[in-house]
Amino acid sequence: MTKKQNNENNIEIYLPLTEIQETQQKDAVRSFLPSPFIAASLPLKDIKKPSFVRKYNKITLRLNSAIKVPFGRYGRLLLTILTTYAVLGGKKAQEQGVLINYKSIRQLLDEMQLSPGRNNEIKEQLECFSNATFSFEERRTSIVQKKLFKDMLADGDYVQDDTLAVTKVTTGIIPFMEGMQYFEVDNGKKDLKQYGIVIKLSPAFVRFSQAHSVPINYTVYKKITSAVGKDLYAWLIYRNNSITEPLTISREAIVNQFMPVTENANRNQERINFNYIKEQICLIKRDFYPELQVSFGKDNMSITFYKSKAQIEANDTRYVLVTAMV
Repeated sequence: MTKKQNNENNIEIYLPLTEIQETQQKDAVRSFLPSPFIAASLPLKDIKKPSFVRKYNKITLRLNSAIKVPFGRYGRLLLTILTTYAVLGGKKAQEQGVLINYKSIRQLLDEMQLSPGRNNEIKEQLECFSNATFSFEERRTSIVQKKLFKDMLADGDYVQDDTLAVTKVTTGIIPFMEGMQYFEVDNGKKDLKQYGIVIKLSPAFVRFSQAHSVPINYTVYKKITSAVGKDLYAWLIYRNNSITEPLTISREAIVNQFMPVTENANRNQERINFNYIKEQICLIKRDFYPELQVSFGKDNMSITFYKSKAQIEANDTRYVLVTAMV
């Protein structure tokens, strides 16, 4: 969504996609992803199961669905569209949710900058999200003064100036949507067409998105064809915002995050997955993020990232198009 000021009435209005393309052809548009889905993302492919669990460091993410969980490159694109609606919904939406209206599946595809030929893929992901919830558990440990927990400690354990480790555990179960409705029209052709799509994002998802989302460059995110590449790009944007010193990650750690190796996999699978991750990072740097500073260990056992120029600035006001919000 991109907004401009209507000088005559002093009203903020939103530009349609065609006007965005005419006025900002070379510019990025901004969208959002929930940060836990950057650390532990959707399945890379259709696992054909109603449950999926990913763990990464302090975060455990569980997806559950009545049919099957969202997945792949198109699941990721739809997630960032839904999250952007949630983030831009404002404070009122935290209690009421967000209602999204599309005249047809074609209008949604236009918003996602996808061709009409992706109708079935996006319809599949919509159905996955409409039946899906996610639960998360985050554990963060801090060293604090014991006096903060004086009432919880036994008398012998309390010393005024002493410290202790405290782990804060945060959990939640969140539906993406409260519901979805559309009309499916059979025009006698092979593919059914969807019209009058109404999506109701749940207030819980809105609150979660507004509290824990990360801005990304949607234009780039959409162009990256590999699901792993999308995850790496979002993660690079996310981590670059926080690092000040070089960050070295072992081969095992980065493979476990982006392409975990199953117990029964070939003994060389970790190396194969690591090489694919390196290939995707090189493609991202070459085609989409030339400012990215990265080096690979000569022993092929690590990757080091350096503070790079940010692609998304904190005061960047460009957003992915939102066609209709009530």
